[in-house]
Order: sequence, then C-alpha cells, then structure tokens
Amino acid sequence: MLLSKKRYMPGLQILALCSLGLMFLLAIALRVSLYHVETSDYTVFLSQWYDFIQTHGGFAALKYNFSNYNTPYLYLLTLATYLPIPKLVAIKTISVIFDGVLGLFAYLILRLRYRRSYASVIGVLVILFAPTIFINSAAWGQSDAIYTAFCLASLYYLLKERPAWACVFFGLALSFKLQAIFFLPVLLMLLLKRKLRVKYLVLIPAVFLLMLAPAFIAGRNAWSLLTIYAGQIASGGVGGPFNAGGIGQFNARGPRQFNGGGAGQFNGGGPGGGGFSSSSFTLNAPSFYQWLPASAPEYWKWIGILLAAMFIVLVGVLIVKSKKQLTPAILLKVVLVFALAIPFLLPEMHERYFYLADVISIIYAFSFPRSFYIAVIMQLCSLFSYAPYFLNTQVVNLAYVAFAVLVITVITVADLVLALYPNIRKRAAVPVPAQSTGPQS
Repeated sequence: MLLSKKRYMPGLQILALCSLGLMFLLAIALRVSLYHVETSDYTVFLSQWYDFIQTHGGFAALKYNFSNYNTPYLYLLTLATYLPIPKLVAIKTISVIFDGVLGLFAYLILRLRYRRSYASVIGVLVILFAPTIFINSAAWGQSDAIYTAFCLASLYYLLKERPAWACVFFGLALSFKLQAIFFLPVLLMLLLKRKLRVKYLVLIPAVFLLMLAPAFIAGRNAWSLLTIYAGQIASGGVGGPFNAGGIGQFNARGPRQFNGGGAGQFNGGGPGGGGFSSSSFTLNAPSFYQWLPASAPEYWKWIGILLAAMFIVLVGVLIVKSKKQLTPAILLKVVLVFALAIPFLLPEMHERYFYLADVISIIYAFSFPRSFYIAVIMQLCSLFSYAPYFLNTQVVNLAYVAFAVLVITVITVADLVLALYPNIRKRAAVPVPAQSTGPQS
C-alpha cells in the first residue's frame, strides 16, 4: 500500500480506492453505533446546556453564564438546537464532524511527506479508527477533536511556512479549549529561531477576542468572558457556575458523577470516574502525580507547574543552541515532545488531555516508521486511562500507565536531541583507537 500510485495497475488502483472509501464509511458507521451511549458528562453538563439554550431563546441564551466552556463551542451547540434531530445526536455530531476535520489536516500534513502513495490516506484511517479518537467523540460526546484539528491546521501551515495562517488557526484552537496551550511552545520555539515574527503572534489574541464577540454582543459581561479559562483552572476543569441554582445555573449532581442506571448510562463514582487516581492532583491522567500518595501536600501542584516551565525552557535552549534548522521532521518531533511532556508534568490533568499526543504520535509513526511503537504505546496508555471513567475500574494500574508515558517521553526527547545535535551520534560511532603499550618483555 505504500508503493507509488503510478505503479498500480488501473484495476488495482480502483480496488484500492474502493477499499479506502469503504473504510471511511465504516469509520462513520462505527461512530453512529455509539451514539446511544450517555455518560455523566452528557447528562450533567452538555445535555443541560443544550436545554438551557433551547429554553432561553437560542442565541439570546448566550448572554447568560451557564457553562464553563468557552463560547465558540456554545455557538456550535446553539446552532445544533435549531436542527430537527434528537439532542444526543446533535451534540455528538458536532464532535464527529470535527473528527473529519481532524482527519483532513492529518492527511494534508502526511501528504507533504507522501505525495505519491496512499500512506497519507492510511494514516488518516488509523487516526479515525484509533479507539480513543472515536470514543472521545461518539461515545463521550467530548469536543477534543475541535481544538486538536485546529492545532493540526496550525502545524500544517507552519510546515508550509505560512505563519500568519498558523497563528490564526492556533487562535481558533485556543478559543475552543485551553488544552491547545500544549501547542503554544511550538510557536515560541519558532520565534526563538527567528522563523516566526512577533507581529504574527498578535493574531492569536485577536482571533481569540473575535470569537468572544458574538456572546458579548448578545449581552454577556466582558469580564465573565475573559475569565472562563481562569475559572476552569480554579475548579480543575470539573466545576462551573451551574451547581447552585438561579438563572443559567444548575443544581443537579456533582461534577463527573454518574446518574444511575438506564440504557447507555454508566455507574461510576466521583471526579475522575470513580477516583482511581492515587493523588488529587490528577483526574485519571497518566502523569507523574499518579506516583504521589493521596496525602501529598499542596506544594506538589506548584512543583509540577515549575517542572513544566523548566522543561519548556530547556527545550528552548537546546533548539536555540543547535545549528540545525527546524526542518519539518524536527518540528514534528518538537510538537510530540511538548504534547507528551506538558500534560505529564502539569497538575489537575484529565485523562483526555493527552488527546493531542494521541493524534500527533500517529502522524509521528507514519513520518518515522521505525518509531511506530510510540503511537501504539500512547494509544494504549490513553485507553487504559479512559477505563476508570467508562468501566469504573482500572484495567491497568494508572501508576504503571504513567511510567509507560514517561518512557516514550524520554525516548522522543532523546530522539529530538539527536536530531538537533547529530554529532552526538557520530562521536558515539567513531571507534576509539587502541593505545600502544610498547614492546612486551
């Protein structure tokens, strides 16, 4: 399948195209088959936001502070309320559509490397059939595909050396989810290497503010719009202004708590789907906090933030000191390193926050086939991290899963260092000449 298209006989080419088309249809069918699943994130949050929008005049509801998500996602949710389709289908279809957008930009990135083969198409299929990708959208109803799709778009335009568009798409990514911040150091590295001008970075806050404008026009307070992400950080991403009654507020169950039986519903526990994480500083994310006891003092939170900042600075120093240019291959390695290391080091990460790493690791595997195991291990780690939420049990102890993430992070960092400093490999390969000991007596 990786052979040049020109080497295919016409009949085989048609068969290959039909097979690929069938696989894409199967990817859609797989997602539709999971539409019936209702999780606590749907019943406690998404479903109630949808109802609030419907009962408060559609777009007119945007003036209320009824959600802890940033408003661009609420715009899509509002549009969905005008469609003559069931609520659950409408909410999940938003995420599934962006699975397609995600696949499109993954294809464009791989296409830069594989211009005359089907490898880029196969790479997209691998992404679409990756368990954590279709579970996230079709079963969970989460919207991580949206910010990740725009991060891939930003990466694509960086590879095409079109920095203005790269910053525009990153601004869109940041507008949808704060987790897009894992991609921001990539832009900073290009700035340090003088591959990106400061004037282009101004586009990021400009796009972010522009995306808030419709809600502001609808009547929402400017301060509440600008502090949405601050509220997410303060609550660890599981709270919001909807647990105490009143206009735009809900008084239902606690964050991420399951709502009992019924078809398609899960019976788990509290935050993090049953609280299987050993430390309160992680919500089932395979981070180093899994190795800390539940009684770990508060200062560990700041240690993680400091470690993440130090890691970014260290990578920045390595890149600046290196005489190598940031080629597309090296840039992809930089993206994966940050997508792995930052959520591994930061506190209060959810299991879903390695979503960007899930996707980038697959693109990485197709770009560097010998490193295919990175994508396999990353996908398994994320899948095992999802298990406590969906199954209310640990398939594999999350402390071991975190260790596996550490291993592939170290491997990718070492690979990046060797790419930036190829002389290290050359010096190691040069044999040391044997020293003469003189004539023997």
